[in-house]
Amino acid sequence: MAPLSSKGIIFDFDGTLYGDWRLWISIIEETLREFNLAVTGHEALELARNLIRTGEAPETIKISGIAVSLAREQGLERDEEVRSRFFENLDARMDQTGPGDDLVGLLEQLNRKGFIMGIVTFVRKPRLTRRLDKWRLGDYFRSAITPEQVAEFKPSPQPYLKAIADFHLAPKECVVVGDEPVDMLGGKRAGTRTIGLPQGFYSREELVEAGADSIITSLNALPSILLN
Repeated sequence: MAPLSSKGIIFDFDGTLYGDWRLWISIIEETLREFNLAVTGHEALELARNLIRTGEAPETIKISGIAVSLAREQGLERDEEVRSRFFENLDARMDQTGPGDDLVGLLEQLNRKGFIMGIVTFVRKPRLTRRLDKWRLGDYFRSAITPEQVAEFKPSPQPYLKAIADFHLAPKECVVVGDEPVDMLGGKRAGTRTIGLPQGFYSREELVEAGADSIITSLNALPSILLN
């Protein structure tokens, strides 16, 4: 795999910097059990993949929405309660696990090499700020763009261009790393290179189709293609 010449890195958060499809399914199961609903991991995964196959979620999936849909299938129409409980359980799990030594080590390595880093995520600003503060990771990121800050969000290039402006770099000097087609599309439209990380609900092939220039199966592989 050829190295990419980049100075700025824009990460997605959920599914990229933290978590994968196994975690999302675990949180969905935990949440629905609290409403006395029995849902298997297979059912949750099948629903997510079916949304992708049918074109209902061609670019991004709201993970909390899967919990809501599964609850509705069993006759529970308390969408906001289910969604709120999902995020409470996710936050509790993140508090319990922390960011992990691998992520901290990666960010420290990239920081030492002089990369400017940022985040573009659907996570709302208060939750993201709390998470970065609690994990003491905020100093690694010069920019953190959430939906409240721009008129259009992924797959629009707007949030990426805002992050790139914060970097004081050109788009061609930056790379976007994410686990969903929406990340690849937004990065491409902003003029960056793109790296797909297929550890969410989308496959390698779907990320390539959306425009991924490179594919990695772990964030630990990122330095090898960023460093010349």
